[in-house]
Amino acid sequence: MYTLNMKMQMLLAVVLIGCAAVPSAKAQNYQLFWRGTYFTTNSNGSVTVGSFTEQSFVNKIARDNGIDPSKLVFVYRPAARDTAVVWASNGAFVSDVIQMVAGDSTSGYTEIGNPSFGIVVRQAFLYDEYHSGPIGSIVGGEHSQFDSNGNLVNDHFSGIFQFAYPELGAVYYGSFSTGNRIGP
Repeated sequence: MYTLNMKMQMLLAVVLIGCAAVPSAKAQNYQLFWRGTYFTTNSNGSVTVGSFTEQSFVNKIARDNGIDPSKLVFVYRPAARDTAVVWASNGAFVSDVIQMVAGDSTSGYTEIGNPSFGIVVRQAFLYDEYHSGPIGSIVGGEHSQFDSNGNLVNDHFSGIFQFAYPELGAVYYGSFSTGNRIGP
C-alpha cells in the first residue's frame, strides 16, 4: 500500500516532465501561484486531506535536475497557454508542467470575450504527457495588456482548477493567479 508521501511523489513524477534547462529569449513568463487542497486515502481506506502549492512542482523539478529550488519559479506562459518551471533570474525554461489544450471548443478549449481589448474568460482542459485524456480543467479570466505594436507587456490570469489522478487515488482542486513577469 502506498503512503500519502509516496502517492504525492508519484503524482509529482507523473505531472512533471524533467528537461534540461534551455534558454528561450522570446518566452514571456508570469509567476504563477497555484494553491489548493488534495484528497486521497490512507492505508486504512480513510480519506485524508492535505494542502499543496506551486512549490511542490518547483521542488520536484529541482530534485530531478540537481538544481537548488530557490533558483527556480513556477510560471504561466501566455503564448503557450501552459505552466512551466523556469530559472527565477532570467526566465530560461527548465521543464513543462501542465498544458491547456489549444484550439477551438471541439478540442477542449473555450474562450469568450474580446481579445482585442485584452480581456477573455477561458475554460480549458488540463493535460500532461502521461495521460491520453484530460486530467482536469481550469476556468479563469485573463487580462492582457499590449503596446502600440501589439506586443504583450503585462498579463494577469486567475481562476480555479481541479484535476485528478485515479491511478493514484488523488483529487486536487484550488485557485491560481499570476504575479510578476519573470525574465525578459
